[in-house]
Amino acid sequence: AALVWALGALGFLIFGKLPKGWAVRLLPLGGTILGIGAADWVMGPAGLLPAPFDAASLRLAAMTGFGFAGMGLAAWGAMQLRRTEAQLMQARRARDGRAFGMATGVMHLAFLQILFGAMLGALDQGRSFPDWPLMAGGILPPEPLALEPVWRNIWDNPGLVQFIHRGLGYLVVLLGLAAWLRGRKSPHARTRRAFDWLGVMIFGQAVLGVGSVLYAGQWHMALTHLVGAVLLWVLVLRARFMAQYPVQQSIRG
Repeated sequence: AALVWALGALGFLIFGKLPKGWAVRLLPLGGTILGIGAADWVMGPAGLLPAPFDAASLRLAAMTGFGFAGMGLAAWGAMQLRRTEAQLMQARRARDGRAFGMATGVMHLAFLQILFGAMLGALDQGRSFPDWPLMAGGILPPEPLALEPVWRNIWDNPGLVQFIHRGLGYLVVLLGLAAWLRGRKSPHARTRRAFDWLGVMIFGQAVLGVGSVLYAGQWHMALTHLVGAVLLWVLVLRARFMAQYPVQQSIRG
């Protein structure tokens, strides 16, 4: 994948198809692709990390993190390329700093939530606690700190990983609701619409998450939940972008 990216970027550069300044902007995207391979090598079964850091859950979380970071960079770049640099500079004068900040908070929380979702998938324990809102009849899962050393439970204890994943989901919903309410106050129609879609997808993803729990992680529910994570990630970035670079509406419409 890194070779495909490098050849593509080099080809665009040689034939002058890259906008001014975009050669440097493509480097972080290439870095995320290299990061996926590096995480697979360093954290794999024959990798360089000692126990307990050689856990499969950490490996998948690192690879997923680099993948979503690269997806985010690509989506952000695609949104920027739809306008000229002059249009972006002019739009930024009307930025909504509070909406941008709240969307940034949702972005960080959603990213952390995605990492813990990857850990849960690596442990193959999405069906271990098919009850909600409790876990095995309690607020906390059984033996949440059973592993030694104790901090290993954060990524290697299926019950605690799912508990954290659920908790982060609640925080994403709450902060997403606050961001949606703030985005609705924007004077720019397209910014309001972007935050509307953000709110819809956060609610939908929460429903999918609860459904996956109650149906014991059936593959079709789990796959739909994964696709929902991708859609939510892109919509969070779009809301953040539209708060940073709003499209000003004409007087006529």
